[in-house]
Parts: sequence; C-alpha cells; structure tokens
Amino acid sequence: MDIADKVAVVTGASSGIGAAVARDLAARRANVVAVARRADRLDEVVATCRQTSPSSIASVADIAKRADCEAVVAAAIDRFGRVDILVNNAGISIHRNAATTGVEDIEHLFAVNYFGPVYLTLAALPGMLEQRSGSIINVTSVAGYMPNPGEAAYGASKAALSRWSHGLSVDLHDTGVHVGTLSPGPIDTEIWSLDEEVVYHGKLYPPEVVARAVARMIEREAVHVTVPRNYGAVGALYPLLGRAMRWGVRRYDERAERTSGSAR
Repeated sequence: MDIADKVAVVTGASSGIGAAVARDLAARRANVVAVARRADRLDEVVATCRQTSPSSIASVADIAKRADCEAVVAAAIDRFGRVDILVNNAGISIHRNAATTGVEDIEHLFAVNYFGPVYLTLAALPGMLEQRSGSIINVTSVAGYMPNPGEAAYGASKAALSRWSHGLSVDLHDTGVHVGTLSPGPIDTEIWSLDEEVVYHGKLYPPEVVARAVARMIEREAVHVTVPRNYGAVGALYPLLGRAMRWGVRRYDERAERTSGSAR
C-alpha cells in the first residue's frame, strides 16, 4: 500500500513508539489521527505531524473502553471519509512477579493491550472490507514469544494479540485488507521507567526503528516483522530450548542487577 494521502489511525501516539510512528507516517504524507489519553502531549506530537501533513488531528481517548475506540473510528470516518491504516500500538506493562500481581491489574492490562486493538480493529474493519483496502498493524512484543522475569501478564497479553492477529490475517485473505504483526524487542520508551520490582538493564533501541518497520510492513504487506531483526531468533528457539533460555534470562537479569548495584 502507498502511504501517501492515506488516513492512518495511530494509538499510543503521545510518546514513545506511537509518537514516532505518527511522525513517520505524517512525513510520508499520510493524514494521521493520533490517539492517546494525554491531550497536552498528544497536541505536541500532532503539531509536528502537521508540518508535513497539515490535515493530521488529535483524538483523545482511552482505548481500554470500547465506546472510546468506536468513537475514534467514527470521528476519523466523519472527518476523512474512511480509515485506510490502523496501527494498534498503545500498551502498558507490569514489571512485577506474577505471584504478587493482582487480578485487577491484569484485567486492566488486557483491556489496553488486547481488547483495545480488538475494539478498534472491529470498528474499522467493515469500512476496509467495503473498500477492499486497508492495513492493520498490531504491535505486540518479543515478550509474547519468550517469557521474561516480571512480565508474565504483559507477555500473555501480547501473545494473545499476536495469535489473534495471525488468525485475522488468515480469515481476511483475498479481501484486500492486510494484517501485520510487529514484535519489537526492548525499545527506549516510558514503559521501562516504571518504579516496580523488576528492572531491565540491557540495551534499549530508539522507537524510530519500530516506526520505520511499521511503514515497511504497510508498503510491503508483510505479515510478521521483529525489530531489531536479531530478536526474531529468540521466539523461534524458545519452544526448543525453553529451559536453557529461561535459565539464561534469569542469570542475565541477576548479573545486571549486581552490576547496577555495584555502580551506585
């Protein structure tokens, strides 16, 4: 799909990956509908988008709520007449041991990470099917393929989104609607700044690498991409080497914690 002049809804657009995707798509001359809860930060991102795509707009919404998701799509269609691209990026995490994570926290996490994309997709899909054209990119995570310490709930939500995305891609074959699953590794976003039990000490990659991957997926109608690319091997190897990889992850996390402690 050619991105220029298309209408692109991007969630989680007030910071991190979502902001980078919104700016990148606007630079490619898409009409961006930037979605997030924080109006002030969203306005800053949209102001940048309008430098290359003057028609771009902000849409303040909480994607954990079905009504908000449906209103976002309805407003985009009312303004532009259609939705061509949907990037389901918004997500939250819980960096906490599974045994100390409350049910309410997990329910809210799934509302944002899984049901939000489902609500938005099913709201935008009828129009895409009618025009026999569209691209839906669901941003999951490498954590959805290999469990990490303190990310049981987060990984489960991303695994669910990944499986649903791939099933949706199969069901929409030959309809003209493309569904792509994008699985980032550790990206430098606010999700790592949470003051919780488990802290990541490894390398973080800039969100722009994900934004570029989103554009490539839309243009090439790719089904699944992992960024950085080398993280794709992790998900492939885990079913074969699960026990050894779990031991390695925990050893790395313990070593990083010791290193961090000695540096203070």
